[in-house]
Amino acid sequence: MQLNIYIPKGRADILRALDRASRETGRQKSDLVLEALERYLAENSRELGRYHMGETIRWRRGDPHEGRLKGVK
Repeated sequence: MQLNIYIPKGRADILRALDRASRETGRQKSDLVLEALERYLAENSRELGRYHMGETIRWRRGDPHEGRLKGVK
């Protein structure tokens, strides 16, 4: 499978850093990008859901009404 990535001119520093890392490590740029993508996805997999709405709070059944009926007997 092949994936092409467009890097806009304004982000050319990323491409220069990738070129430098490739030269210094002797590894192909595609290997470095794949490794970075794997690491990112592993660390952020909980955040990537289509319907992710942030942290969730566990409610008890009476929580929504707590305080509303205080003082009422």
